[in-house]
Amino acid sequence: MSRLFTDSVSLHPNEDERVDSSGLRKIPGCPHLQWQFDVVQRSDGQHLGAYIKVVGGPATVTGTIVAFDGYVAKYQKYYKPEPKPFKFNFEKGERHGFGKIIEVGNHFWFEITCNITIMPGGDTTIPPTMVHEFMQYNGCDAVIKVGERKIDIDRDFLSMISPEFRAMLDTDGEETETSVIEIEDFAFDVVKRVIHHCCGRTVAYNTPATVMEMLRFCEKYNIKPPIEKLQAWLNANLKVDDFVQTADYAWKHSIKPLQDKCGKMFYNNIEKLSRSPDFLEFDPNLVAAVFKAGAAAGKSFGLRF
Repeated sequence: MSRLFTDSVSLHPNEDERVDSSGLRKIPGCPHLQWQFDVVQRSDGQHLGAYIKVVGGPATVTGTIVAFDGYVAKYQKYYKPEPKPFKFNFEKGERHGFGKIIEVGNHFWFEITCNITIMPGGDTTIPPTMVHEFMQYNGCDAVIKVGERKIDIDRDFLSMISPEFRAMLDTDGEETETSVIEIEDFAFDVVKRVIHHCCGRTVAYNTPATVMEMLRFCEKYNIKPPIEKLQAWLNANLKVDDFVQTADYAWKHSIKPLQDKCGKMFYNNIEKLSRSPDFLEFDPNLVAAVFKAGAAAGKSFGLRF
């Protein structure tokens, strides 16, 4: 199976500019490809269009475009825009999209968000051989043990992904002799998810809680490459019901893109979120930071608390 890569960007088109563009963005985990998201005022003056471009090679791109109308949200309590799904094949830097993504009317308070999943190569790609396939072919010589359950793994692979694991296996200690690493402060499912992700397996049925536990595991054992992808997943999958725990993570780890996303969600759902018991139990400094991020999001629509 080909590797999939995700990214997300939000634009706030200006009434005085015909085109608002993200500029070319690097795709986390896929350095040879870049993508761009543009929001364009139609010549009729009544609609906005949204377009995607991919450069650096062929790719198949799927995802959603969400057009949020700040003016409507101000007056409709339960307003929730419908995501516009898409699937485009890119070959040589062409542009695909929609000529009419939202009607403008007599106001201009919009946030247009594009969430993408990219498969490099598209239909022309040759699926890569994954690390876990080599392990299945050659066998494993180490074990990660979590309680009574275990994961068979390659010793050199563990040393490669984590300097902490390498130190355990290369120094004079029980792990060096037995090739068994015992994990005591994480659930088996969390450890398995991280290891499978590092091996190239698809990790599905994720929730913000499980992804944050995966991040905690990666941070403790200094497994760096997955961190950016896991944080990008949190950004792309932020929901009101998960706001409190995601905001807590965003500010504790100083992740600016996720803080900005939380600020926009807080602004759009301030009545519900500001009264949440979990939110009211936040550290006062964190509450103030969330309100500040929400105010910044409001200013992008020309509004205030």
